[in-house]
Amino acid sequence: MFRYLLLGIVAVALSGCMETAGPAFNGPSGTPLNTAKCSYSSTGCLKQAADMCRGPYQILDSDSHSGGLVADILPGPVTWYSLTYQCGPSDGKLPTFAFRGQQYIPPTQVDVTIKR
Repeated sequence: MFRYLLLGIVAVALSGCMETAGPAFNGPSGTPLNTAKCSYSSTGCLKQAADMCRGPYQILDSDSHSGGLVADILPGPVTWYSLTYQCGPSDGKLPTFAFRGQQYIPPTQVDVTIKR
């Protein structure tokens, strides 16, 4: 029973790591820009932008890339989505989330036969 409780706590803790909002920074024109990063589904990034802006926002850039379960430092089996946006009037364009970066290639099974 304790094992299941512990696994539940770990799952809840890790689920908070799956969506992150980056710090706001100023773009070339001095306008504040924001970033969002999420895994498994691109809608998490759109929800972050809507929650942050509390109204309309314009998407400036989007991409997807492979990464690990908790972070996207190295290519892995999880698809991560990134979104750069600014709060304010929107041009109505949706993100494409084009794939960028290295593709994850799972390890192959190696047949090891010991000859005697």
